[in-house]
Amino acid sequence: MVLGIIAVAITPVGIMTYVAEKSAQAREYEALLLYARRGLARVELVYENARGALNDMKNVKGETCGDAYLQSMRHVSLTHRYVQDIITLRDREYLMCGSMLGRLTQQTRLRPPSWQGPGHRVWLNAYDIENTGIPMLVIADARNAVLVDPDSLVDVVVEDPGLTLSLVGTATNEVIASWHNAQPEYVLKGYQSPGTRQADGNYYVMVKSNQLPIAVVAGEPTGNLMRHWYASLRIWLPFGVVLGLAAAAALWVFIRNRSSMVGQLRDAIRRKRLLVHYQPIVDLTTRRCIGAEALVRWPQAKGAMIRPDIFVPLAEDNGLIQSMTDLVLDLVCAEMATLLQLRSDLYVSINLAAIDLSTERFVAVLKRKLPQVGVEPARIAIEATERGFMDADSARDVIGKLRASGHRVLIDDFGTGYSGLSYLQTFEVDVLKIDKSFIDTVGTEAATASVAPHIVEIGHSLNLKMIAEGVETEAQAQWLQAHGVQSGQGWLFGKPVPAADFLAFLAKDRQAPEP
Repeated sequence: MVLGIIAVAITPVGIMTYVAEKSAQAREYEALLLYARRGLARVELVYENARGALNDMKNVKGETCGDAYLQSMRHVSLTHRYVQDIITLRDREYLMCGSMLGRLTQQTRLRPPSWQGPGHRVWLNAYDIENTGIPMLVIADARNAVLVDPDSLVDVVVEDPGLTLSLVGTATNEVIASWHNAQPEYVLKGYQSPGTRQADGNYYVMVKSNQLPIAVVAGEPTGNLMRHWYASLRIWLPFGVVLGLAAAAALWVFIRNRSSMVGQLRDAIRRKRLLVHYQPIVDLTTRRCIGAEALVRWPQAKGAMIRPDIFVPLAEDNGLIQSMTDLVLDLVCAEMATLLQLRSDLYVSINLAAIDLSTERFVAVLKRKLPQVGVEPARIAIEATERGFMDADSARDVIGKLRASGHRVLIDDFGTGYSGLSYLQTFEVDVLKIDKSFIDTVGTEAATASVAPHIVEIGHSLNLKMIAEGVETEAQAQWLQAHGVQSGQGWLFGKPVPAADFLAFLAKDRQAPEP
């Protein structure tokens, strides 16, 4: 501890300068990498559009290159935004007719492709098909070829005019499309040595497509990095002056917190050692899975788990709940993004703490995160408990913004708060989740057995969808279905499980016959 204090006291300026430089560099690298990924997303969007045109051409009927056939080709071409022309081939390589060129009387043969993958071929710079001298990207299967303007692949809007975006063919090591301010010779060097500064004064990063022989190369002037470094230095350098005085206290607090549960939880969040389990939500009529609730878990050594009812309140009381919620969102996006892109009938709900209903912070987090992973807002629902409505005006605004962004809002554990009905009369929400404690009394002689029917009546009167929590028996499920409750969640349908097990559950669910 003493040596650490002395070191910090002697070299605060050097340390803070280094921290400022690395902080600025890391921030700029991540921003530039994100920009390159945006470019890659654009490339793969155009590519999928072209592949869709090829698939549609397989359904075109009639005599090849006849009038009806050509009309159908033109329709396919016009309904796919990025397709410039469609060519029908004979023997995989001879041009017969095109949606814009019509029937071809002169026999033209394609050159060997730049790259060939399973089921399709790619030409990165094809001049000879339309004989215009304008290079086109060509994607072909055995029967048809689709022409795409390479400039459409780099049509990405950014605010900084100093940035550059280019596409490099990985099979040919040539620049096939770029912005006007990019210099091809340096773009190629940036492609070959990503993460470096080139002689043109630009810093380059590169990401490769998994579907095409194309890499996206993004460049940024190093002057941008210097500006951010100076700004960061003005923030970090003053800390060097007081760091020596604060080191002993900080070290003591660190050691104390490290040994406490709060410190362990903070460390688990920082190191992303929490897990998310997914509990299925099913349609009570079809018994098909329509979504899942994301439930945070804190694993310990040898497979043990700390119960959420212990560590979630601990996180709320010690200012860790927002970081935990952000981590849950990150994990859901990492584990479920592909599924939610493919299955428009599914959603995942995330629990929101009271503090995130008092500000618009998490609304901004969702708007920033979801486009990065390609998940629509409708695929992420938000669950809020009644205690989150203590600041009613702020909560009303946040809920309104969440719903305006496309997220459904669910009221969790409805009926356990002290003024649930009054909240429903002032808040616009989408779904009520009936608390397990009321579902347990369904069909019994318990004193609270009449509460569940009353809550169901409230839901119907307000035209709200309902999800019953804690459904454990078939009798409960049938009662809920008979009383118009649309969905259920509980051990009868499935326990909370890790992502891999939930995906396996969905696979079996889709294969199961309708009840």
